[in-house]
Amino acid sequence: MKTINDDTIKQLIKWRTFKTNQHAVANQLKLSDDDAQQELLNELIEHRFKKYTATELAELVATHDNNLGWAITYSRLDIASKHFKSLGKRAQMEHAAELEDVATGIIKLADDNGKTTEISEFKLQQVVAQFPTDKTRLFVDMTLRYGRLETMAVLKLNSKGYQRRLRNATSYATKHRSKFDLVTDKVRDRQLYVLNSLNELDAIINETKEGSIQDWIDGGHIKLVNEILADSDVRYQGAVLNHWETASNKDKYAFIRECINAQTKAQEWLDQSNEAIKQAGVSNEA
Repeated sequence: MKTINDDTIKQLIKWRTFKTNQHAVANQLKLSDDDAQQELLNELIEHRFKKYTATELAELVATHDNNLGWAITYSRLDIASKHFKSLGKRAQMEHAAELEDVATGIIKLADDNGKTTEISEFKLQQVVAQFPTDKTRLFVDMTLRYGRLETMAVLKLNSKGYQRRLRNATSYATKHRSKFDLVTDKVRDRQLYVLNSLNELDAIINETKEGSIQDWIDGGHIKLVNEILADSDVRYQGAVLNHWETASNKDKYAFIRECINAQTKAQEWLDQSNEAIKQAGVSNEA
């Protein structure tokens, strides 16, 4: 479908399901409501609504067709997925606890008691992707993001239906714990942090990023530097750690060589981990 009637659009954007997903897009991508509305409309028109004629779509919107409601929800998920997949390489290299709010998609998971837990969008999508069907993935994604009441409202579930879905999802996660461990393992998080940190250092050394090596060390990497120094041939380690500019060139080169070695090892570990995830049947594509 190449065109959509203006009256149909006006009805569509007033639909509660559309508004709920529009606000979700705005919150996830840090957009204004108007921009989020346009993003959602574009995604629907270009993909989910292509199979309908203008007349068919007008009728479905007028009756608040349930399948059309699902199409809106899935379009919202598609928008988020495309956005964060574009950040995929960066997200894989960043430790979940150190991601920057806007650039990499830190979100707050809220429970029904008002408690929140911060997690990266990339990490959440990895966890959700472990579930076997689109239907379950959507349920888990919405439950983690918005809690029980919002999920029940959007998916049109009563309390009994919600609890049944929750039991099924919990049972699956328990039964296939090894799959989930692959993407929630603290060792993996540590390797992500090491790789991201050393990639940042590499960018400073190659002058593709502003900053000095001493600023990088003092800016939260002292523990990592000490670990690298312990495995290095650096003679005067205190100078490298605290007075980089005055350290000898020999010690600087020795430290950088060890950083490159640690960077390579972290990348190799993550490559093997990613392959293991793929072998376990994990896919980030719905």
